[in-house]
Amino acid sequence: MEPSFAYTERNGGACITGIFKDSACIAVPDRLDGLPVTELADRAFAGSAAEQIFLPQTLKRIGRYAFYGCERLHELHVYAGIREIGGGVLNGCHRLKELFVHMEADGRSPLRDFVTEQSGRITVHCLFSDKEKGEYEAARLIFPIYYDEAVENTPARITVSNIHGSGQKYRYCFVDRRLQFDKYDRLFVYEKAEEDACLAAEIALCRLRFPYALSKAAGTEYETFLQEKLPEVLSGCLGDSESFKWLLGRFGRDETGKAGLSPGAVEALLAEASRRRLPELVSLLTDYRHEVFLPGKRKSRFSLNDE
Repeated sequence: MEPSFAYTERNGGACITGIFKDSACIAVPDRLDGLPVTELADRAFAGSAAEQIFLPQTLKRIGRYAFYGCERLHELHVYAGIREIGGGVLNGCHRLKELFVHMEADGRSPLRDFVTEQSGRITVHCLFSDKEKGEYEAARLIFPIYYDEAVENTPARITVSNIHGSGQKYRYCFVDRRLQFDKYDRLFVYEKAEEDACLAAEIALCRLRFPYALSKAAGTEYETFLQEKLPEVLSGCLGDSESFKWLLGRFGRDETGKAGLSPGAVEALLAEASRRRLPELVSLLTDYRHEVFLPGKRKSRFSLNDE
């Protein structure tokens, strides 16, 4: 069922005020009845059952509580042309996990306004347009969770607010609507201290795989962390075969061919991959064991050297 929209004309454009037919995927068009879609009114999609929402490039303003109570929403696509975002726009969007932002060439975007509205852990895909490459993903960033705990001191009759998690610090890495990648990367020291290794590894993995504006020093810090925590990180990535293969290919052996994993760690990963019925990773780990610890043995179907 295709969604249809209620709108009013405002300042030469269409301002969407609601939706007549809800849908799991809402793709807001660039134009309605010949008018460019430039605004979402307050509470325009409040309570929608949408799981994915795609906003148009023409959009300039999003009203307050526009997606309030969209409890199923897990993916949102926006463009950099949005100049105004009302308060509470993501209130109640507890399942929102991924934000795709089509960036301007100079790095400006509404990213800060969205991530500061969301205290949960969220993955941001920064998309750029290039005349030769077309649209491509230049950066993938994770903004960690944080929460505010109010602790009452009854004798003193005061309440103290304590912030837990590194996520709030990450949300202050913006200047003039631009994300400061160097500031983002310098916060990894807090993430390592406040989160477990697998959660911190996701940040390092995203920055290394999509190294937009990544300094050599920051890249080295991320690499060192992954190398030191490799068995634990690989165990946490068993459900993500793409990341698992990238990590094993990058850190499984150093330049001299020395193994990045001990035989015991490999056996433990093999046992867990077998228990979870992950045949591709079982074959990959078997090949790794043969190539590193038992050279000359016959390879199975999947290999680190196969492209």
